[in-house]
Parts: sequence; structure tokens; C-alpha cells
Amino acid sequence: MRASAILILLGFVLAGCAEAVVTASPGNEAKMVRTTLYFLVDDGAMPLGVRREVVERTPPPWGSVAGGALEALLAGPTAEEASAGLTTAIPTGTKLISLRSRGYGGTGAVIDLSGLGGVHDALDRARIITQIVRTLVGISSSSVERVWLLEGGQPWGMFLMKGGVGNGPFDY
Repeated sequence: MRASAILILLGFVLAGCAEAVVTASPGNEAKMVRTTLYFLVDDGAMPLGVRREVVERTPPPWGSVAGGALEALLAGPTAEEASAGLTTAIPTGTKLISLRSRGYGGTGAVIDLSGLGGVHDALDRARIITQIVRTLVGISSSSVERVWLLEGGQPWGMFLMKGGVGNGPFDY
């Protein structure tokens, strides 16, 4: 049983490169893009990239591949992925409030989410940050190099030794 789960996960890994591939769509249908989303394996000990078709939202910057990838990531692993052992640290019900560019050439992304306020454990915060940042930085059609996180418009990230919260920038 464990061997078959490992083989399934290995298939996800081998399929998980960071290139975004756009699928042509006729008419007014949403454009689908193949990209990599990062979930967790081994009880949350390791991130693992999974290739998935996501909706390319328009117009950018709220739209784009990044918007579709974030919405898919927030939705969590599919039933098939979950049965293969993939999990997420992102709480169920977390929603994307806004996504905007920051910095020269839009190389930074500022993401405002709802639903993270109850996450107080530093390890869980690190896992959430890892999933979001790897998913966004790994999109080859994107110029995102750094990510700042907000929760309901307030800084969200790692707790600082001096008090407060460091909300980034986080990078790969």
C-alpha cells in the first residue's frame, strides 16, 4: 500500500516542472493553463509540485495565471491527490481577496487573503508561505520573484522576535 502511494507521488513529482503551458480554447470559454501547484506530503514535512490545469483569469493583475493558480491552491488537493497522500496547510475556506503587483516590473506580488487569522503555529505559517510562494514564483509566464502576504489587509507571515509580524518579502 505504501509503495503504491509512493509511486503515485513520484508520478506527481516527475510531472511537476514549473512551466506554464497555455491551452487554446474556442469562443468565450475560459483559457486553461497548465502550471504547478505546491501541496504537502509526509504529514506536511515536504512540499511537492503537482501539475494542474487552472483558469487563466483576465484581466491581469488580479487575473492572469497567478490568480487562477492561487484559487486552485486555496481549493486544496483534489480527491485523487488527497488519496495519494497530498495535504495542505492552508485552512479550508481561505479566500483570495486581492492580488496586485509591486516593485519594478511587477516582480513582487502582494496577496491579501481571508481565513488565515486562526493560524498561530509558526510551522504551519511556514508551510502556508512555502506553498503560496513556490506556486507563484514557479509560474514561468509570470515575473513574480517575491511575495508579500496580508490577511484582511493586515500583515501576515512569520512572528518577529521583537513582536509583530513579518509579511515578506518571501521568495523561493
